[in-house]
Amino acid sequence: MSKSTENPYLTAKEEWLERYGSYIKRAENWRLFAFGCLLITAISMTMNFVQATQSKVVPYTVEVDKHGQVLSVTRADEIGPVPKRIIQAEVANLIVNWRTVTADIGLQKKMVKRMSSFVTGAARGATKSWYEANNPYQRGQKVLVEVDVKGIPLPVSSESWRIEWLETVRNHSGVAQSSTHYEATVKVRISPPETESQILRNPLGIYVTELSWAKLLEQ
Repeated sequence: MSKSTENPYLTAKEEWLERYGSYIKRAENWRLFAFGCLLITAISMTMNFVQATQSKVVPYTVEVDKHGQVLSVTRADEIGPVPKRIIQAEVANLIVNWRTVTADIGLQKKMVKRMSSFVTGAARGATKSWYEANNPYQRGQKVLVEVDVKGIPLPVSSESWRIEWLETVRNHSGVAQSSTHYEATVKVRISPPETESQILRNPLGIYVTELSWAKLLEQ
């Protein structure tokens, strides 16, 4: 096309685009970038608000000596190997919570609930069958059962423990009606808690998986 036939308006438009088009493009890119930053900020603020409104419970295990002095403090969900004496104490507590019968219904419920937090597998089935045959709430209307653990549980193997206890049945006047010695062998498994509810119920993850018991002959 010759100079004489060129359209002056098209020529001016091309010149304007060449001169200002790059500025317009950069401005558009900056607007998109700013919008992206605002979007990311809004998402971040929303997530922070959600986290702030959610309650978090982080329990800790505190080890003390015989004088009550703190020896160590450890997060329950990051605890290392469970000491043998802790396992022995929990096995003894399980027996007491399982076999005790009280007239205090609220206390009885707490003991049953705590016991159930430490049994699983075959042991859960065994204790369930026991409760079905020896309903503690019904028994508590007539008698009371006191459980006296005889010494600390002794290891039978790396996973099993043997424990002895004396059960004394009394009437509501406190008069003893019978006393019976028992022994049980329990198998223990350590399963560290993975949820907050597990941490609150069983912070050390000590579970009795197998449980067998029998009366001891009077000597």
